[in-house]
Amino acid sequence: MMRVLAIVLALLALACGLRAAYLWYQSSLIKPEPDGPEPVVEELRNMWWQSAQISAADRSAALNGRAAKWTAAAVVLGAASAVCGALI
Repeated sequence: MMRVLAIVLALLALACGLRAAYLWYQSSLIKPEPDGPEPVVEELRNMWWQSAQISAADRSAALNGRAAKWTAAAVVLGAASAVCGALI
């Protein structure tokens, strides 16, 4: 029974780790995309780009936070699998 539990926990850890990797990959693909037409005035253009940068950073940070939680779950499940495996 412990062997089956260890395998199930290891598979769950793998799934969590893959989910985290996918979220981090998605985070790396985010590029700043300004809204609307580009302003002619340089000062407004700089603010336009800064706004796009901040928005992209917010989206990336949200994905990174989710990925960190999935990684934590993978670590806990991996440790639980190792303990179950050691008790066999």
